[in-house]
Amino acid sequence: MFCREQVAQLRLEVDEIHARGAELVVVGNGNRHFAQAFREDMGLTTPLYVDTKRDTYRALGMKRGVLRTLSFGTLKNALRARRAGARQERIQGDPWQMGGILVVLPGGKIAYRYLSESPGDHPPLADVFKALPAR
Repeated sequence: MFCREQVAQLRLEVDEIHARGAELVVVGNGNRHFAQAFREDMGLTTPLYVDTKRDTYRALGMKRGVLRTLSFGTLKNALRARRAGARQERIQGDPWQMGGILVVLPGGKIAYRYLSESPGDHPPLADVFKALPAR
């Protein structure tokens, strides 16, 4: 479950993720024909999946809604992202669907789960890395 900003941050850490014996996997909810362009734009070398029906999002309890998207939190996060140089591009996928980050260990145990409350709501990367296996 991704947004461009989250993927950009984690992509920079992919070597550390791999050094810990883990893999970064991106799941988006847009159309399949956007996936290759997204992969190229983001410089992704990790697995990228597209869930056009958002079944994975529902199964994981990820939030969705117009009011979440049009909230004060969204405005605050957009301003933070803009100051950091991020720019909103064309929306591809469900604009009302929130994402999140999961760290899933071998055997399927979820070691870390963060469900975004609004667009641009991301966990601290330090928290994500605490859930990964140690080097």
